Amino acid sequence: MTKIINKMKNMKRKLKKSLALLFCLLFILPTTSVKADDGITYLKTQTPDAWSVMALAAAGQDPGSLDFLKSVSGNLATDYAKAILALTAAGQNPATFGNVDYLSELKKLYTNNQFGSENLINDDVWSILALRSANESSSSSLVVGAKNFILANQNADGGWSYGVGSASDSNDTAAAIMALLEAGMSASDQVLTDAFNYLHSVQNTDGGFGYQAGDGSDSGSDSWVISALNKSGQNISAWSVDGNDPLSQLRSLQDADGGFWWVTPGSSEWNNKSMTAYAVIAMSGKSFPVAHYTVPAPTEPSGYYLLIQGQTKTICDTTVDGATPLDLIKNAADVCHYSFTITDSSYGQYLSAINSDQASGLDGWLYFVDNISPEVGAADYQLKSGDEVLWYYGEWGWQPTRISLDNNQLDIGGTVSAKVEYYNNGWQILPLAKVAVNGVEHTADANGVVTLTLNDPGSYNFFVKTSGYVPSSAVVTVGDTAQQSVNVGVEIKQGLVLGDSIVFSVTPNDLPFGILAPGQSADQSLTISNGGSSDLVVSATLNGDAIFADSLKLDDSPFSDFTSELQANTDKTVKATLTIDQKYLGSGIKNGSLIFWATPK
Repeated sequence: MTKIINKMKNMKRKLKKSLALLFCLLFILPTTSVKADDGITYLKTQTPDAWSVMALAAAGQDPGSLDFLKSVSGNLATDYAKAILALTAAGQNPATFGNVDYLSELKKLYTNNQFGSENLINDDVWSILALRSANESSSSSLVVGAKNFILANQNADGGWSYGVGSASDSNDTAAAIMALLEAGMSASDQVLTDAFNYLHSVQNTDGGFGYQAGDGSDSGSDSWVISALNKSGQNISAWSVDGNDPLSQLRSLQDADGGFWWVTPGSSEWNNKSMTAYAVIAMSGKSFPVAHYTVPAPTEPSGYYLLIQGQTKTICDTTVDGATPLDLIKNAADVCHYSFTITDSSYGQYLSAINSDQASGLDGWLYFVDNISPEVGAADYQLKSGDEVLWYYGEWGWQPTRISLDNNQLDIGGTVSAKVEYYNNGWQILPLAKVAVNGVEHTADANGVVTLTLNDPGSYNFFVKTSGYVPSSAVVTVGDTAQQSVNVGVEIKQGLVLGDSIVFSVTPNDLPFGILAPGQSADQSLTISNGGSSDLVVSATLNGDAIFADSLKLDDSPFSDFTSELQANTDKTVKATLTIDQKYLGSGIKNGSLIFWATPK
């Protein structure tokens, strides 16, 4: 916003304050009054941006497509803060909305106990507001560090500027007040009392505010100060001067089309209505951040059954709400921890990628409802009670399969028969089907049956992958095993966390892999202990997000191949390595369960 204001100043003022453009990276909220509604009407006629998204969302209206927020234009702290604030206002998770975890990217710009440039204050202000909008604790080291940096750079007059050592201005002072309140300070603290005293000192006789002392009132400065007053719980009428208050001054600048002029028409060659977003949020009685996003708590399954089959594994098997098959993809992402891309085309929206399975050539994402391929797009098909949805990656015309086990819990040395069928106006036998069992391929007989004797304890994944058919899977557990959980975690620059399940005893209970970018890896060690009197054979399985199934190794072997003999009353150290594929597109925190199985030797 300061950037816009500076453009409206003369060239000398413009050059003096050029860095102030970093200050304005926020959004707006509409009001319930007629004038605020007019402002929303005006905003709907403008090119959508982060501010209009926040304004419309705050007004309880559909902000429209958010696809432009799937990437950040720029690499400054304020660039990421702007996107985060817009997404949280629209009720979206900024850690998982796009292909990049914006929260992680912002946090990476925290150095020397402050965000971004050490010569700027406004990037710390907006970083606090953005992080707090995503429910970062006010006591976190990042928020506290940025708060202390802001406090250390308060000017003697009680105000702040966009940059260290520059003269105070009303805009940055108002924003700093809101950030400090979000960081846990009270409006009665002396620091903020001094800040409000500064604002009083630069208030004009028309009740409004200019950018700095002596400047005429403008709608942008009015809006920022009003928002700060809203956030601190102050009565706007208490700021009246000669019967004029900031709100009445702001309203005087609204045009017939609902937009807000920067200054009185005819008084500046730089005049425009770019302040409308800020004015709407101020008039609504709101402040920054517009909203705080909280990751929804897990709920009992409801809605429609959803199965997602990727090229090499089952990606999701859950129940989720939604009106269309495409809605189910969106709503199950946080449950099954996958990333996805939905693309707009002249034919409508379509699913173009889940994780690394990207539409290419004849291969893409297609869907069935109750094993039938609908004749309408996934964004248009209206689900009915009892519908079951299958998404698969492959070619059009493939037929669904299923694999049925005669027993899913065996003793060591037990035999299991797996029957493979495909759907074509009913379930039919799929002869000679290819079935991979923990990666080893088997061929079904003429009746579609694979029979195996399983002599080693652990978990066996049966995965049907036959050309021209949709994959399917099932799991068999073998042996009298015990379990104990170990939490394993990683953040992939876009995020990731693992965790859960083990036997006999395993330490530590957590394996944090830290923050990893695609192409990077990290090692952690755990100790498995046999405190009993019998020798054990230990193996491992994994549940949860596909990133772990693809990328986790134990003692330099895929976790599914891991096996170790553990004599009575002995310990063994196991190296766990997580490597993120260079092409991995996922973001956000992922979860899974690493399970060690121990059976008597």
